[in-house]
Amino acid sequence: MKKNIGAVVGLYPTPSTMVGTVVGNKVNWCNVAHIGIIGLDSIMLSIRKGRYTNLGIKENKTVSVNLVSEDMVVEADYVGLVSGKTVDKSQVFEYHMGELNVPIIDKSPLAMECELVDIYDTKDYDNFILKVVHTHVEEHAIDKSGKVDYQKLRPVLFEKLTRTYLRTGDVIAQCWNVGREYKNL
Repeated sequence: MKKNIGAVVGLYPTPSTMVGTVVGNKVNWCNVAHIGIIGLDSIMLSIRKGRYTNLGIKENKTVSVNLVSEDMVVEADYVGLVSGKTVDKSQVFEYHMGELNVPIIDKSPLAMECELVDIYDTKDYDNFILKVVHTHVEEHAIDKSGKVDYQKLRPVLFEKLTRTYLRTGDVIAQCWNVGREYKNL
């Protein structure tokens, strides 16, 4: 029997990402796990209003989204504990500037360069609708067909309710295939 636990968003875990922006002339990082997929070419970042990072996204209309790997967790968590308003976070990660002039973390196994399409405004959050323009993936995590192999990439996941970072798990079935076993098909 299920128990009603209130209005809890139960869609965690989500990928932990480092969002890279330039605010003024300074690189800034923000730890963002409220991220979603919109179709096959766009994503949405949901960032609390007033965050320093939001200034850079609005100013430049570009941003990088870098997946966090296990060897980045300490730095990524630190970035989420301090504000770019008071702390210079530009040197937390080694990075290079991408084609859209956004900072890309060298250690990140997958980074996307994105352009701002729209902002969906809610009471407490700026929801940035972004078009993915370039995706950079470590070669070891690309399969023979040229697609990302997440078993090799192993992105870190964020689970809000328990405030923990998780590893990705094992493959349990093949999509658009295992359903063929359903007895009524």
